[in-house]
Amino acid sequence: MLYTSIEFFYMMKSDKKRIAEILRMSERELLEYLRETDNSILITDSIQIMTFEHGIKAIYHHKDSPKPYKTRVFLKDVENSDSMK
Repeated sequence: MLYTSIEFFYMMKSDKKRIAEILRMSERELLEYLRETDNSILITDSIQIMTFEHGIKAIYHHKDSPKPYKTRVFLKDVENSDSMK
């Protein structure tokens, strides 16, 4: 499906709000959210949440696997970052 630039802008704008909501979640809420919304995760998989200055990183591991199979990063708004001033 093709989107006009205005439709695309509003789609991206709503994603920013969703990311802001995700960043405010507790670790337990975030784990529940990721398990509910991500259809690639298996029941036996584990998710490691790492919080850092500019956002949150979720690392997905299969059971008994040392290497992660997926990583998701949720970044804070760059304009609010002190490093950009």
